Amino acid sequence: MTVRPGETSPRERRKNERDTNQASDDLVGAVVRLLPDAAVVVDQQGHIMAANALADALFGYPAGGLTGQPLDHLVPERFRPGHSDRRASYTSNPTQRPMGAGLDLWARRRDGTEFPVDISLAPLGVPERPLTLAAVRDLTQRRAEWAAIAHLAAIVSSSEDAIVSMDLKGTVTSWNPAAQRLLGYRDEEMIGRPIFRLVTTEERSEVEEQLARIRAGKRMPTRDARRMRKDNEQIDVSESMSLIRDLSGDPIGFTWLMHDVTARKLAELELRRLLVETQRRERWLEAISEIRLSLVSRGALAEPLALIARRVCELADTESSAILLTSQDSDHLNVAAFEGDSMARLLELEIPLEGSVFGSVVMSGETWASSRQGSVEGAFVGASPGGNGFGTVRAAGTDTWPQPDDRSLLGPLIMAPIATSHGIGGLIAVSRAPSRQEFDAEDVRMVESFAQQAALAVEIARAQTDRDQLALIADRERIARDLHDHVIQRLFAVGMSLQAAAHSITDTRTLERISESVEELDATIRDVRSTIFSLELRATQRVEMSARSRILDIVSKAADVLGFQPRLQFDGPVDTRVPDEMVHDLLAVVRECLSNTARHAGASTVSVKVEVHGDLVITVQDDGRGPEGATRSSGLANLRARAEARGGSMTMGRAGERGTRVEWRVPLPM
Repeated sequence: MTVRPGETSPRERRKNERDTNQASDDLVGAVVRLLPDAAVVVDQQGHIMAANALADALFGYPAGGLTGQPLDHLVPERFRPGHSDRRASYTSNPTQRPMGAGLDLWARRRDGTEFPVDISLAPLGVPERPLTLAAVRDLTQRRAEWAAIAHLAAIVSSSEDAIVSMDLKGTVTSWNPAAQRLLGYRDEEMIGRPIFRLVTTEERSEVEEQLARIRAGKRMPTRDARRMRKDNEQIDVSESMSLIRDLSGDPIGFTWLMHDVTARKLAELELRRLLVETQRRERWLEAISEIRLSLVSRGALAEPLALIARRVCELADTESSAILLTSQDSDHLNVAAFEGDSMARLLELEIPLEGSVFGSVVMSGETWASSRQGSVEGAFVGASPGGNGFGTVRAAGTDTWPQPDDRSLLGPLIMAPIATSHGIGGLIAVSRAPSRQEFDAEDVRMVESFAQQAALAVEIARAQTDRDQLALIADRERIARDLHDHVIQRLFAVGMSLQAAAHSITDTRTLERISESVEELDATIRDVRSTIFSLELRATQRVEMSARSRILDIVSKAADVLGFQPRLQFDGPVDTRVPDEMVHDLLAVVRECLSNTARHAGASTVSVKVEVHGDLVITVQDDGRGPEGATRSSGLANLRARAEARGGSMTMGRAGERGTRVEWRVPLPM
């Protein structure tokens, strides 16, 4: 074959082509080896022309084992039918496809296992010999990370707890749906804004201090707090804060978890209430047991009533209490026991039943309760149960109550009736200071239960009095029999003997003396018979209804106010000569005089004398400051009016160098 000048022979062309291909193969091999990812070079027929060591290791082949292998060996069998067409289409129109194109690609290892991959394609070579470079990246770990991130995002999104993240300055960077439900803000309203809008101005410094401590590496325990909602309402949450660090360990922000604990707080509050209520009921039962024990000890009525007044103060959490019992004539109330200073002044008063809520409680038998101080005074005069009229209690003497200073001592008030088998016998009253909280239904029930104990005490005392009265009646009947059967007969016999002896005496003076003695014996017999009649009459009446016993009761109670026991003296038949309609005046005089002595005299002794002869005379004398020390006269004017209405008089003057003497005198009917 002849070669023209300037032309290359076929041999030289083949040699040049081989040299070019060899140079191209060497360049491709160098490029493949330098790639940071697993890479293979594929020719137009789909054979692997070159592969780097990373590719051999990725697909499980020995070093150089991939070279010369068909590319289909690296494709899972389920993708092979269409793989040749897609490869041919790419070869006819080669373009560069970068990593992360969003395709779901899978590869097959030598052992048949499959794994997700991301493939980047780029054309190589020359048009006469087109090659394709494929860089392969294993996505197994990355997809696991993506799945973990997606799972975490799903957890955050579906969590019932508010999960908030923020940067180191406290600016919100994420806001999950639970945070929106809990706090009311949408994510677009919070992301990019400071977290401190969730706390009050007073709490901001505390939260900033917490974040600083967390940034310094200190762990903050979960705690309860109150956070601000969008509607400015506060909500109870249990919260925890923690630090967010990057891969290098540097802090980049905070997470703030909040859990709604409103239901838990309500449950805790209810549990505490039940616990307190249980403890209160236990103390309640202990107090009832203590009161019952005192009732069977056969002591005076004042002892269990004082115990009831003290215990109701403690258990109802009040500052004062008082037990008021109806008088024997059932027209007023007297204090039988009290606890606390604000009830102490009731001891000086005779509280009328008519015209006061005290009386309304007794007459209606229904509990009365006031909630505010403004309605307290209505509990005394000019109000009906549940009213709030103003008024005062009218005393039998000089004072009214509450006085202006006393009103500030009383706040919420409860009055519960004392119901006995003989009707309503009084009431129990408890009061708190004006600044204290109102009574609740449980307080009312507790006071009513103590009123029942007071009623039981009154019943037991009445039964004891009835037993004592029966014994006294028996003694009076025996004394009357003895006086009639023995004393009168002996006196009559002495008189008969004197009259018989008079017939043998001739001395006129002696006869006159014998006649006078006989007349004295006849008068003595009449007095004894009158006494026997009185004993028989009183044996059929209640002892506590007698004038003597009622005066004794007033004088005995006055000792609590005076600080000492007054002296009491009776002269004459008080129980038989004083008519019933005059007994009320007699009691009022004794009560008022003792009350004035306690309030104004500053005395250390006081005596009361009740004389019944032609007139009823009551004399009260003390060793106090004297009549000049009296500051009020309305009570004395009342007593003088009582005396003048019955045709009598009242005088008041000094008793020696020191003291006051009051004499109240009225004539007795014949």
